[in-house]
Formats: sequence, structure tokens, C-alpha cells
Amino acid sequence: MAEPRRIVGTESSVRVDAEIRTDTVRPGAPVPFTYEITNQRTETIAVADMLPVTTYDAETRIITVNIGSEVPGEHLLPRLITIAPGEKKSFSTSARMAFAIQRAADPKQRYAAQLRIKVNFLGDTKPFTELLDISEKAVQDPKRADELFPVWLEENEVVYTNAIPMRWAATDIPPPSPAPIPTRRGSRRP
Repeated sequence: MAEPRRIVGTESSVRVDAEIRTDTVRPGAPVPFTYEITNQRTETIAVADMLPVTTYDAETRIITVNIGSEVPGEHLLPRLITIAPGEKKSFSTSARMAFAIQRAADPKQRYAAQLRIKVNFLGDTKPFTELLDISEKAVQDPKRADELFPVWLEENEVVYTNAIPMRWAATDIPPPSPAPIPTRRGSRRP
């Protein structure tokens, strides 16, 4: 974690350290990263084991990679990974840049310039015991999902990291035309 592409965030005694393994983002392309969550609390916390979701704020030009979820699913409840007091867990994943940026007629338009990570975690794991460290990726139970919805919202806490500069690589630029193949003129064989 001593690399220069490192970002950090601490909130409510939960620390997130991450290393972004690229310096370029482009629409639809993955951004690989490794992150560690350190629980400095006296209680266990839990993070939903879900694919990261990306969002883009055009005003600040910041891409946010969301780890975990602010809300449970409507039908599926995700597995929760626990992090005990004083424990540190590491994860490696990638996030797809799945957001749209409107292309303006102005050639000076500014695109995404920074990336940060937002980790959602549950500060109280007691209401979610049936989801803690289960072997399945998710449990299908629409009734239980509906019951846990307000509790999940109440217990959800967030840690944002600082933002790191990224280069934007547009994909709508046409590739260069191939060089013409030279032809020989005037050298005809009998």
C-alpha cells in the first residue's frame, strides 16, 4: 500500500486504504483496485458482498466507486462479510465505468478528473445474523428484505476516501486510418 496511487479514508473508527491500479478511466472499462477495511471499533461491523457500482458527479468531476450497498435488494439479501474489532480485511476487485457522460459540442468540455471510493458498512450486525459470513452470495427472501429495509438504512454508515486524479480516455474518437499499401507502378513482368 506504499504505491503513489493510494487513497485513504477514516470515519467513525473505520479506516479504508485503497490502491488504484490504473491512472486512466474510459467508459465501460474496468478500474482494478485493492482495498483494506480496518475496524478500529469495539464492535463487529459488516460489509455487503456486492459488485461495486460507479457514479459520476459532473459538477465536481468525481467518479465514486460504491462498495457494499446503502440499501438491501428488493428480493435478494446479500451476504455480509464481518470485520471483527481490531481486524483488517483486504479485497481485490474492479469497477466498471458504467455511467454516461454527455458529449458537448464544446471541445473544451471537461471530463472526469478524479476517483474516490465510498464504503458502506453496517455498524450493528445483530439484526442481520442470518446473512453474516454465509456461503451463498445472497438469500432470496422478499419478505425479509422488506422487513430489513428500514433497519438497513438506519444502521448504514459510510467512509469516503480522498479523491485521486485520473486521466479520461474517450472512446468516441475514431481510430487512425491504416497507412495505404504502396503499389508499384510501371514494373510489369512479361
